[in-house]
Amino acid sequence: MPPGSDVCDEATPCRGIVRVALIACLRLLSVLAGLAYVKYYTNALSLEQVGAFFYLGTLSYVLNALVFVPVDSYMQARLSILEALPWRALLRLASVTLLVALGICVTLSLPFIAMDLLATRDVPLLYGLAALLYLCSSLRNLLNIRGQGTFAASMIVLESVARLFAFILAVWAVGASARSLLCSSIFALAVELVLLLWQARRSLPLSDDMQALDRPAHVLRTTSALAGGAASNTVQLQAYRVIFPAAGHSNTAAALGVTANIGAVAMSACAQVFSQLFLPRLYQSRGASITQYVWGGAAITIGLLLIVLPFSNFIVRHLTHAEYVPYAGAIGVGIVIEACNMVIGAYSVYLTLHGRAGVLFLFQLGGAVLSLTGCLALLFQAPASPFALGLVVAVSQLAVTPALAFYVHRLLRRNT
Repeated sequence: MPPGSDVCDEATPCRGIVRVALIACLRLLSVLAGLAYVKYYTNALSLEQVGAFFYLGTLSYVLNALVFVPVDSYMQARLSILEALPWRALLRLASVTLLVALGICVTLSLPFIAMDLLATRDVPLLYGLAALLYLCSSLRNLLNIRGQGTFAASMIVLESVARLFAFILAVWAVGASARSLLCSSIFALAVELVLLLWQARRSLPLSDDMQALDRPAHVLRTTSALAGGAASNTVQLQAYRVIFPAAGHSNTAAALGVTANIGAVAMSACAQVFSQLFLPRLYQSRGASITQYVWGGAAITIGLLLIVLPFSNFIVRHLTHAEYVPYAGAIGVGIVIEACNMVIGAYSVYLTLHGRAGVLFLFQLGGAVLSLTGCLALLFQAPASPFALGLVVAVSQLAVTPALAFYVHRLLRRNT
């Protein structure tokens, strides 16, 4: 490039800066659409209905954690060392995963139906949401790692906008309810999946190799270890959304869930931009860049807390109902929980790349026990204390993350 030229080719830092700015703008748009979605459904639904939505959504996320998240974590780590993607092997893996998840979904639903804690008609919704979330997340991650972070970010914007308009349409057609809110998410993910499949087919390097992935026994062993960690993490962070509504305290779960979700959305937006830029490097370096990744994530978290917390009352008042304002401080809880998730996710990548995925389960099991114990204690002692409930969950995250950091960085020193 000639000196003084303003033209940016693919090798110049200028193109990288433009890419970062574009991804950041796309994430900002998705946050704005997500917050509009929160504003609309908190005004359209009662506290009890919002609690019911969190209850159904959490049951779906349990299925996601047990089956889909572990398989996707294994797949992304395995594919990071392949030049071309063995589409036939991936299709077989996805098909088997979906069938196994269907069996687990039906099996786990039966006790809830028997105890009158779940309607039979909700089972297809729970499965559909979990399956679509898995397929969309997996394809987005794959495209991002293969250098298509801008397209992946644009799909998140599409999903956020589609959720909002789908729910507005559902309210007009059938009325506002927890089920119509859940269906709006399913519709948005279905639209996103079609576009992701189209982009993947036209842009990713594909091969017909059926043997490119590991033997089924190795896949099962690796994903089982990851499933234990993912399930424990789900219990740790989401159990209150099932326990409190089932015990008749939907309002407590909804008050915490809505306010903490605002903070989680903000942190998730920052984390998505950060991970889209630096997660591919983590895979490519086989985890060697983990220290820089974690310190960068910590800096973003502290900055966001300093910016958001002074305005938490204002934010909650204008994005939700006045009844949520007393719990505005829970925005900080959502930020901390989501930030820890980002760091734990990076450590999970490192451990998976180095064949230590089983260790993650032990740390997250400890976090689940701590969180579950605190939730049950509050259920009997102070069931109407959303902020105290949020502190219990956040403290369990703040206990697990440093302990996991100590283990990973000790392992890192041993490997260098």
